[in-house]
Amino acid sequence: MNRQLLDRLRQQVEALDQLNLALQAAQLRLMTEREEERKFLARELHDQVIQDLLSFNYRLEDIESEVDDEAQQHELAAVRESVRSVVADLRQLCSDLRPPTIDAHGLKAAIRSLAEEWAERHHIQLDLRIDPNLGRLPEALELSIFRIVQEGLNNIRKHAAARQVSLRVERTSTASILVRLMDDGQGLPKPFDLAELSAARHFGLLGISERVALLGGTMQVESPTEGGTILQVEIPSPYPSV
Repeated sequence: MNRQLLDRLRQQVEALDQLNLALQAAQLRLMTEREEERKFLARELHDQVIQDLLSFNYRLEDIESEVDDEAQQHELAAVRESVRSVVADLRQLCSDLRPPTIDAHGLKAAIRSLAEEWAERHHIQLDLRIDPNLGRLPEALELSIFRIVQEGLNNIRKHAAARQVSLRVERTSTASILVRLMDDGQGLPKPFDLAELSAARHFGLLGISERVALLGGTMQVESPTEGGTILQVEIPSPYPSV
C-alpha cells in the first residue's frame, strides 16, 4: 500500500514538473512574440508615421515662407513646433519599444545609450560600469537583460526619489551575466515582499523577477539600513567571455 502511494505521489510530482516546464516554455514564447511585436511597431512608427509627420512639417515650412501675414506666420511656426514635439515623443517611444543600437552594436552599447539618456532626462547622477569583455549574446538574452535594466531604472524613477544611481553589468567567473543596480533613494519596506508590492501596483520588480525566473537566473533585493536599494540579478550565459 505504501509503495502504491509513493508511486502515485511520484507520478503527480512528475506531472507537475511537466506542467511547469510547459508553462515556462509558453511564457518564453509569449515574451519572444511580444518583443517581435514591439520591433514591428517601432519600425512602422519610424518608417511611416514619423516620416509622414516630417514631410508635413517641411510642407508647413514652405507654406510659412510664402505667407506675408505675421500672425499667420507665428501660428504656422507654433504648429510646426508641435509637430516636432510629437516626432520627438514618437522617437522616444520607438526607442523604448526597440532599442535602436542593440541590433547593430549589441547589449553594451544599448545599455550605455539607455543609461546616459535616462540620467540626463531625469537629472539623476548615474555611475555606469560595463564589463569591456561583455561580448555579444543571443538576441533574446540581450533583449531580456536590456529590459531588466530598463525596468530597474524606471522603477527607481517612479518610486525611489533617488539622487545617485550606480549600474554595473559584468561577467562573473562562471560566465554568467551580473546586473547590479544601486540607488540612494528611500528604500523598500521591511520585510520586503513582492506580493505586497504587486498589490500596491508596484509591478516593476515583479516583472523583473518573472523575467529572471524564465531565464533560469537569480534575483536579490536589499534595502541597507543606511538607505537606498540594491537590485542584483545573475543570469546564466550560454557563451564564455569573449
